[in-house]
Amino acid sequence: MRSLLHHKTYLKYNNIMALKAPVHQFTETRSIQITRQHFFYVSNILSVSRLGTVPFIFYFIYRAQWVFAIVCGGVAVVTDLLDGFFARRLKQHSELGYILDPVADKLAIFAGIFALVLSKSTFPLWAFGIIVTRDVLIVLGNAVLAYKAKMITRSNLWGKGTSFFLSIAVMFYLLRPIMPLLPNNIEFYSLCFALVFVGISTLSYAHHMFRVLEETRVN
Repeated sequence: MRSLLHHKTYLKYNNIMALKAPVHQFTETRSIQITRQHFFYVSNILSVSRLGTVPFIFYFIYRAQWVFAIVCGGVAVVTDLLDGFFARRLKQHSELGYILDPVADKLAIFAGIFALVLSKSTFPLWAFGIIVTRDVLIVLGNAVLAYKAKMITRSNLWGKGTSFFLSIAVMFYLLRPIMPLLPNNIEFYSLCFALVFVGISTLSYAHHMFRVLEETRVN
């Protein structure tokens, strides 16, 4: 009986790992280990610095100080690109980084679009609603996963693409007031392109979450 139970547990673990392995999609909450050294990783310092831009992004956009807003937004975009590069180059992957990176992305983008909506720019309210709804669903999905499967999702390729293209769209909205000669509606078209990634990433996360929950239930 003990051998059979051990075998079932082994199969369950392998089935779950099989879902995780191809895209490194999940982190087991029981295995999360954050040490003091992780805070000094270059990639994590960049993520923390991106978090530091969040209140400034909101303030400068809300006050219509477009140049300062663009500088802060540019810093956020560049640090987002560099943190992953340094994590791979210096082999500084950590559980802290897996948490900090998407949180910094979401907060910086939310600060930007929320300030744009409050400042009565041309940023559409319905797009703001779609983006916020997507993030809320991911947070709720992670809460369910953490409770039922002891796992949380990591940001995948679609999620990173979503953050990048939303950032570019926000930058175009910031540039419009000081660069009226930009191509007509480029900010809206870039936003629509980003929203395609919003939809695909939502489906991607949901697909993987439901697979893990189903696998957990069956086993």
